[in-house]
Amino acid sequence: MNATGGISPAKAPYRSLTRQLILSRDDRPFASEIKTRPLPAPSSWTTQAGQPCERSSDPWVPMHREPSSLKDRRSHNSEKYLNRTFLCLSEPSLASIALADELIRSGNNLRDLGHTLVVSLKVQPFWEVDSKYKKNIIYHMYRLKDHGIEIALDDYTIRRKSLTRFDTLNLFNYIKVSISSLDQCLKLESDPEFLNRFHDRMVTLLHNNKISFIADRVEHIESHSLARALPFDYFQGSYYSPADHF
Repeated sequence: MNATGGISPAKAPYRSLTRQLILSRDDRPFASEIKTRPLPAPSSWTTQAGQPCERSSDPWVPMHREPSSLKDRRSHNSEKYLNRTFLCLSEPSLASIALADELIRSGNNLRDLGHTLVVSLKVQPFWEVDSKYKKNIIYHMYRLKDHGIEIALDDYTIRRKSLTRFDTLNLFNYIKVSISSLDQCLKLESDPEFLNRFHDRMVTLLHNNKISFIADRVEHIESHSLARALPFDYFQGSYYSPADHF
């Protein structure tokens, strides 16, 4: 059990690891993201807080597409481009001092290899997090940043009105936006200015908070075109690179 009462990620059954590339706007490998995903399990087993985040809606079998930008990636300077490792976790797990300490040690080890650790957090609304853990979570986020670890907000909700508890604290280095969710919002949104407002919101955060945006779940040419029309810095999804399972 971890600090929030959930199952330790290391001991969680019926899970596998996946790894997927994140590309820069010039199609160079920027980072790889590691996360867990569920394997078929008995219906009696349920996910609890504190485990690494998962996206059960992602297809288990990715598209086997390898664009030219990935075929020749070995010719790129890996020290310059592929120099970050994203680790996907749920926000409540950061209430654990043991996990924070382990992340700091891992970040130091990666730094010795020329890599930067990025903790990608699946954020829960604060009212869903026990109040006694809230201060610990924020404190450990600052600890990670003080040790050179970067923080990413995973699965940014397009319709979320504000991120005041975080973006005003300058805690995030990256915000990941699901392009499939954005595309769905555009189809349901009756206001033609919705996309323009979202674009302006991105530009404001880019300018005021020095946040980089990652277009996530880019699965086909249409979502790729939508992502390219917005000020995203990085791109991720099966359209560019299938996830490796191990």
